[in-house]
Amino acid sequence: MNNEQGSSGINAEYGDIFEEGCILSGRSTRVDMMSRFFAILLVAVICITGSVADKAPNVVFIIADDLGWNDVGYHGSELKTPVLDQLAREGVRLEQHYTQPECSTTRASLMTSRYIVRTGLQADVILNGGGMALPMNETLWPEYMREFGYRNYLVGKWHLGANSWKETPTFRGFDEFYGYYGGQIHYFGHYHTKFGGHDFRRDTMDKDGNFKEEILKNEMGNYLTKSLTDEAIRIVKEHDRSDPMFMYFSLPNVHSPNQSPKGYISKYANSEVTDYDRKQLLGNLGGLEEAVKNFTDVLKASDMWENTLLVFMSDNGGAPTGLPSYAGHSNYPLRSGKTTLFEGALRVPAFVTGPLVSHLAGTATDGLFHVSDWFPTIAALVHERTGKSVDLVNEIDGVNNAPMIFSADPSNRHEILHQLNGGNQAYRLGDYKIIIGNAGEYDGYNYHEGRPVISMKYDEPTTFLGKLKCSVGLCGSLGDYIIDPADGARVRLYNLAEDPSETYNIADKNPEIVKEMRDRLFDLQAIVMPPQANLQNPAAHQKKSGGIWRPWRTDVDESKVSYSILHKTEL
Repeated sequence: MNNEQGSSGINAEYGDIFEEGCILSGRSTRVDMMSRFFAILLVAVICITGSVADKAPNVVFIIADDLGWNDVGYHGSELKTPVLDQLAREGVRLEQHYTQPECSTTRASLMTSRYIVRTGLQADVILNGGGMALPMNETLWPEYMREFGYRNYLVGKWHLGANSWKETPTFRGFDEFYGYYGGQIHYFGHYHTKFGGHDFRRDTMDKDGNFKEEILKNEMGNYLTKSLTDEAIRIVKEHDRSDPMFMYFSLPNVHSPNQSPKGYISKYANSEVTDYDRKQLLGNLGGLEEAVKNFTDVLKASDMWENTLLVFMSDNGGAPTGLPSYAGHSNYPLRSGKTTLFEGALRVPAFVTGPLVSHLAGTATDGLFHVSDWFPTIAALVHERTGKSVDLVNEIDGVNNAPMIFSADPSNRHEILHQLNGGNQAYRLGDYKIIIGNAGEYDGYNYHEGRPVISMKYDEPTTFLGKLKCSVGLCGSLGDYIIDPADGARVRLYNLAEDPSETYNIADKNPEIVKEMRDRLFDLQAIVMPPQANLQNPAAHQKKSGGIWRPWRTDVDESKVSYSILHKTEL
């Protein structure tokens, strides 16, 4: 079995091999036992040569929330998604695009180009007021894009921490932020659906560090998805063309609750959909389709389109009936869904589209791609166009997969560390995937129209707290299953090339492969940071700020902060 480590780090002693001509340069911060061969291999995959143009491409990411593998028409779903289908046909479908199991973990890996275990966010999602956040020693993708000369916009969901101002988007590389800090939101009331409190705002930062915060209560009652789309369209129309644009357009759809404007469910009705939960999803999915269409229509009509790369992806798999926060999603034929370590959580709909990939329109690739690969891949494109490079502050785990995206070459990635949280571990090497310990919320298969859920049950929790919670019907938190993998932990091994539905555990028949992969997991323990605590602080509660979610730790010069609440009467 091929054990190339295309996504591993570089020993500090090899930092000087990042020479001129590479898209990235810098010295690694971790010293390990990696061979010089693998150090040279990583340089080979993140260096790119070729003609240098003088114009950096515009980069647009559209992120759907909880969109399942079987929630898009081009995967054979009974749901109709003509807008997404057409965009996918105009570009390249990424059929082995992997994220993390949940919202904030994927976004952290995307923004840092690093495995989530390096951040301490591997055990849970970030809660409003919970104290967790993407660590401040992480340098984020938009900060590097700023060095490339980009103007950066975030429209929509952040979900990477807002305990202090410096954890919020405009202090971490984005020039403008229009959206919400938390993980879920009411589509019309704009309050957090679990903890209450208004969470819709506009944050901007000027070049002198003056920060302007506007609480958008004037938008209450308006359909959130349309407000976000209107803002994204405004940016396209008003963006200064002298700077390249990086837009991170992170929509709430199709995260629960399934809310949409009156008439949307009937507007997008589909006679093939008979399940109640799937019917409720129709309006939410229709809102996503409408947002993507309205935005891309304007983008395509603009003078920016010919030099734009558009990426569409879901942040994780869908939450089918039977999972907490379910919203009628389906990941069929992939197993399980959001929050678990099965393919239904990790493998998501994704494609790249636009003129920069039009020569490959209508194609699909099965090359391995992890969400952490996006920054080095885009940086390769920017370098090819402009000759510019940046110095890495931290070691990254992402690899440059530009040759796969733009030239249909094989993937440069050969492994993915999905999870390494105590006894809960998941790792991909080539076609093989190993899961050790508990795989997540339930050990079952996905609902699909006309097919029942099979063996939907929870694994037995192993901690005292986990057993206590499960005794009152609250099974499922990954933290309830911290066990020693050497002490009887369940081991699953799947050959995903032959068994993408993870139906046949072949661990007993392949002890050598299991040992090789467990040995690699043991080595990867060296990069794991302890999980952050996710305990809500009373001082952080939205009621302390008049029913508005705001940072509660002071870490900036308050004289440079302008604060206002916009109301309907001010329109």
